[in-house]
Amino acid sequence: MTLKTGDDNHCVLCQLRVLEDWQHLFFSCVFSRRIWAFLQIDWCSGPSIDVVVQRTVISFGHPFLFEVVAFACWHIWKQRNGPIFADVAPSFRSWRVAFVHDLSLLKHRFKPGLVTRFTAWLDSLLYDTCNSTVGLVGFNKLL
Repeated sequence: MTLKTGDDNHCVLCQLRVLEDWQHLFFSCVFSRRIWAFLQIDWCSGPSIDVVVQRTVISFGHPFLFEVVAFACWHIWKQRNGPIFADVAPSFRSWRVAFVHDLSLLKHRFKPGLVTRFTAWLDSLLYDTCNSTVGLVGFNKLL
């Protein structure tokens, strides 16, 4: 299924002029691939979606994969809609700020034993100097 973006069916998140469909938008677009790399999620290949998800769950190694993927996809979608509906250019930085903000609000829903693990994972992303980001402590400065 091709996603409609006004009169143009090409992906607005990358410069490749690829016809946009859900696989491209969420998995093969340069923008979304950068996000999955940042999140340390490797979408392993497989003969079926079931096998792909199963392998990805194992390689990610944390029990909150579903939450991370859901929030990541939601914010990819919002970045995709920015140039279409609000004339706002997509950016990794704005994706990251919104993603971290919304995901950090989810912490209180985790079991107490999982909060520490989740916070450590999120902080490991934010403190990674390769990603040029700041930790959760300094997150409010990004807003």
